[in-house]
Amino acid sequence: MNGYPGAVIYPSPNFRANRRAAIDHVVFHTTELDLDDSLRVLTDPDRTAVNDEGEIERARVSAHYLVTADRIFQLVDEGNEAWHARNANRHTIGIEVVGETDDPLTWSNKINNQLAQLVAWISSTHGIPLEYRAETDDPERARGFVSHAALDPARRRDPGIWFPWTEIKAKALQIQAGAAPSPSDAPAVVAVLIIAIGLAWALR
Repeated sequence: MNGYPGAVIYPSPNFRANRRAAIDHVVFHTTELDLDDSLRVLTDPDRTAVNDEGEIERARVSAHYLVTADRIFQLVDEGNEAWHARNANRHTIGIEVVGETDDPLTWSNKINNQLAQLVAWISSTHGIPLEYRAETDDPERARGFVSHAALDPARRRDPGIWFPWTEIKAKALQIQAGAAPSPSDAPAVVAVLIIAIGLAWALR
């Protein structure tokens, strides 16, 4: 599957094949569900919903990526259109995060690190600048990263006011520059180095 090389492949049947438009935006979402339910909804070929007229209609959804604290799933090939943002599907990559819009605890250090890895890769691969718009009257005006709310303000609020774009962007820039991990990751790295040095000393 064409996409992020570190992803766990978990295919969804919900997509339109052979994207024709160039990718110029990345859209952030929160699933408002746990992992199992997020995967179920994003890969369900028979999902239905009640529309504004009270009629039951097919409501299949998907995204290119689903991010958790432990891993990144890829559900749809980047060469295909995932169904995550209505009229913007044809030219966007959709990233769903397992969590809730109104819960600041969604944005754990582990989640942010996973997002930073993915964001850095997408930005470098597709030449998309690390600029984020949470709200805008004209989401089409420039390439970049946008909230789902910016594309559909009448119905959506995700990923919400707690979304830590500044932190994620800083981490992504470090990754792109090949820099050392951010301070939040440093204790684990130091611990590994101490163990390695200790073993080397014992075996000398």
